[in-house]
Amino acid sequence: MNSSSLERYVFDLSTTEWAEMPAYEVINAAVFAARGCVNGYPDHSAVKVREVLAERHGLQADQFVLGNGAGNLLQTAALTLLSPDDDLVTPWPSYPLYPLMARRAGARPVPVALDEGQVDVEALLAAVGERTRVVVICNPNDPTGTYLHSGLLAELLTRLPERVYVLLDEAIVHFQDCEEEDACLRLVEDFPRLVVFRSFSNAYGLSGLRAGYAVASPEAAHLLDSLAPVLGVNALTQAAVHCALQRGDVELDRRREMVTEQRRRVNDALAEHALDGPASEAHFVWMRVAGMTSMQLAAAFQRAGVVVFPGSVLGDAEHLRISLKSAAATDRLLTVLADVAAGTACGDLVRSAA
Repeated sequence: MNSSSLERYVFDLSTTEWAEMPAYEVINAAVFAARGCVNGYPDHSAVKVREVLAERHGLQADQFVLGNGAGNLLQTAALTLLSPDDDLVTPWPSYPLYPLMARRAGARPVPVALDEGQVDVEALLAAVGERTRVVVICNPNDPTGTYLHSGLLAELLTRLPERVYVLLDEAIVHFQDCEEEDACLRLVEDFPRLVVFRSFSNAYGLSGLRAGYAVASPEAAHLLDSLAPVLGVNALTQAAVHCALQRGDVELDRRREMVTEQRRRVNDALAEHALDGPASEAHFVWMRVAGMTSMQLAAAFQRAGVVVFPGSVLGDAEHLRISLKSAAATDRLLTVLADVAAGTACGDLVRSAA
């Protein structure tokens, strides 16, 4: 795409799906499965996939459950653990599924405000009451991109009442680079009431196949059994996931490097222009501009050919989430950020958005 075409191109940075197709071997594995066994039932236990996951994470295969997306597994966990009038505590703003899955179980969602974008362990503990049964944490958090370190998570787990389960949503953990990837996941060995959920939608680029997995302590075997889809995950998805895991981390490393580099560029620009945003460990950033609402700011980005996600959807009237999808998209984004900063400084942008 030449420069003139790029100038007319609209970059959609409002979603979190990976912008590229997965490796052709992964697609071929799904196609081969469709041609060879689509008329038969899949392995409802997904044995091959769970064995590869166990080897990858250094755990036992029976500590894993493959499901139709991390979100589906989380919802099933909520339905299993929550009863009417129970409480589900979660940092907020966060992934909008969490309050919804509480309500579907007849329970009450209890949002706990983030502290400058970060999960506040003390505030979470203070929100836990007699009816609290579940704490859900997105890590890194969507939409803020902030990360809760394993040490703080362990402190939270240690201090929570025995009746409370922690559901840790690590759907985008592959993009954080502040500690080892499995630092939080390995805590399942010490805390039987921790269940970790991961997805193949984002870093693996398999959103359309709806695949994710849950991992927990052997002591939580009964809960894991309740999370497993009754008839398993379809054969095409199992084949693609198995291939993606067997290929190793070459593709993941390339994607992580791209996100890390573009995240650095955007963070540097935010600092340069004195724009506000917490340090992100995800494949998106969360930012605001003083004196403008998220909808006004989103409209300004839209006019410049960049579509973003306004935080007002989650009840935050000031912030935007902006995904990192390519160097070309970042180039456009940095231009818009400079214009936003200049326009805000002289009042032009605020007046035009009013």
